[in-house]
Amino acid sequence: MAETIAAGIVSLEADLQECYRLLDGLEHNNKTVRKYIMRAASTGGRQYIKRQYKSVLNKRSGTLYKSITSYVDRNGYKIIFTNNATSDKATSKDGRLARYGFMLASGYTIEPKAGNKVLTFNINGKWIRKHSVTVRPKDFTEGPVERYFMSSDCEQRMEKAAQKQVDYWNKRAEEGR
Repeated sequence: MAETIAAGIVSLEADLQECYRLLDGLEHNNKTVRKYIMRAASTGGRQYIKRQYKSVLNKRSGTLYKSITSYVDRNGYKIIFTNNATSDKATSKDGRLARYGFMLASGYTIEPKAGNKVLTFNINGKWIRKHSVTVRPKDFTEGPVERYFMSSDCEQRMEKAAQKQVDYWNKRAEEGR
């Protein structure tokens, strides 16, 4: 079961007790089993974000799309989805690299460079002049992740991963390891 805790944070609650019950009596590591199952959910979530990317941002190629990744934390309790694309040059006022994913999710304002009073750009053959342009926030990961965790696909992936772990540890016990 998934729920939104705060802006940008989604909590996924999985019932692994049944899997642990099936593994009862076998020599197994709960942390390893938990991480394997969460990794399966993580992979599905990342794929779902990439499928939904075009509908949110109207573009399906580039550095930001390629930088969407996911990983499970050290203890296997959290799945983290990141998009760490940065520009090749320092674009912020303090000289740091611009992080595209963060900028899109939080929104930003574009102002003219020093010495210029206005921004000038061409849209559909018409020149437009503005003192600043504000880009509204677009969180292209949170919505798709929430929909994925509420879907039956996530549940099926996790059940399949849990069954693989049960089969693996049973086979290991039969071999006498």
